[in-house]
Amino acid sequence: MAVQERDLEAIVCEVLRRLQQLGDGFAPVAAGTRTEDQALAEPAAQRCAAGAGQLPLAERTITMELVQGRLDGVNQVLVPAGAVVTPSVRDELRKRQIVLQTAGDRAAVRPFPAGLVLGVAGRAVSSAAAAAAVRAELGAAERIDDECVLEVVRQVTQAVAAQSRIGLVLTDLPAVALCLANRHAGIRAAWGVNATAVREAMQLIGANLLVVKPAPHGVQELRAMIRAFVSGRHDCPESYRHALGGEP
Repeated sequence: MAVQERDLEAIVCEVLRRLQQLGDGFAPVAAGTRTEDQALAEPAAQRCAAGAGQLPLAERTITMELVQGRLDGVNQVLVPAGAVVTPSVRDELRKRQIVLQTAGDRAAVRPFPAGLVLGVAGRAVSSAAAAAAVRAELGAAERIDDECVLEVVRQVTQAVAAQSRIGLVLTDLPAVALCLANRHAGIRAAWGVNATAVREAMQLIGANLLVVKPAPHGVQELRAMIRAFVSGRHDCPESYRHALGGEP
């Protein structure tokens, strides 16, 4: 019979508790459990030590009991080097798209943008630069792959228009993709040639779909364009809503 998630967490905590007993000669407070004094002092300490959206944890074992009720509004959890994070906590952070960062670790994985759908036509990400940019900025974002640019654009535009999402299409045929995308109601597609052009498109039309040809660009330029798109405004300016379609 498969081990239940809560059973696995209990096993991890018990193993660590016994190891601590062997090393220290006495039974410590159960791993991942806060004392009353720690709980009372924690909010003030966190306000001093943590930035907005950060949850710093000093415990050596990070359990669901420890983080329960403390993750709302959090985008990054900081844990000590060598801390044990139970599988259920990792799953919860992944579901909430919260970054788990170890003290001294600068290579924390960036959570993929919520609501973004990535379309890749043909071999658009075959270059090392394109693959690295996608991996660094988009992580595990929903991805649609197809050899045919028409099919990629069809699926991405359908997701963007029907579910109020944003889309990124990587293709070696950007003019074709752009033309196809903008035939769909509610789609405001822009061609990303550099980060400045992307930011301008966000400001002028609130682009909700970006088309990029990765081949001519290096990894840093691709990452800059993706960031500019994800962080920009995606609502259509009121003065253009009737002409461009989309929002009522």
